[in-house]
Amino acid sequence: MLRLFDPTLDQQSAPPEESLNLIPIYRNPKIQGGILPGGYYYLHVSKPGLDVPLSTQMEQPDYGKEYMTGSVGGDPEYFRIHINQYNTVETVTCLSVKPFPANNFACLYGLHERSLNNMVSRYEEKLIKDFYSYFMETWSLSLYHDRFSDFRDEVRELLITSPTEGKDSVEDKVRQVVDEDVPMNESQKKQLMEIYASSGSKRAVETRLLSFLSYNYYHLPMYAKPGMV
Repeated sequence: MLRLFDPTLDQQSAPPEESLNLIPIYRNPKIQGGILPGGYYYLHVSKPGLDVPLSTQMEQPDYGKEYMTGSVGGDPEYFRIHINQYNTVETVTCLSVKPFPANNFACLYGLHERSLNNMVSRYEEKLIKDFYSYFMETWSLSLYHDRFSDFRDEVRELLITSPTEGKDSVEDKVRQVVDEDVPMNESQKKQLMEIYASSGSKRAVETRLLSFLSYNYYHLPMYAKPGMV
């Protein structure tokens, strides 16, 4: 851009050829927040992209579900989580008169609800009365660790890498079983779990998890490790 505005630099007649077809891929969420009039603390975490009215989003067949606790000005206070059709967190909205750890709550974006201590089943069983206190419990602290995203990348690398040459990876098996247009049935889930366990991937993921907890035990002493009992 500097070449367009600085006449002392050599002008470039055309952009470099390798930059013509570059389409950026955004993986991090959009985060909006601050203190609103009236002393309300606000946080909204959503997927990258153009802003679309909520009513329009909710009309889509693949919108997913919303889970809320509290109300504006109520006790507990307002906390909304939107889970998409893949059961991962797509939107987090908080509004409270009390300060809350916004940076921590932003880390919930993109996580599967099973990673959130089986949040959906607990919510439906009415075991979660307040998301603020729920996501401040000790079980959630690893989710906010600055190395947790690296751990997730390592696990994904395990699942997309073939165990031996010429053998399908777990991801390849999933693609073979799952039809994107049809929800996965129970027999397919069972089949994938058997593949996951028999391929050695389950053991490898457990080993990486224990390594993550051991390496960061100084910050995460609340988790049990082998040999503690």
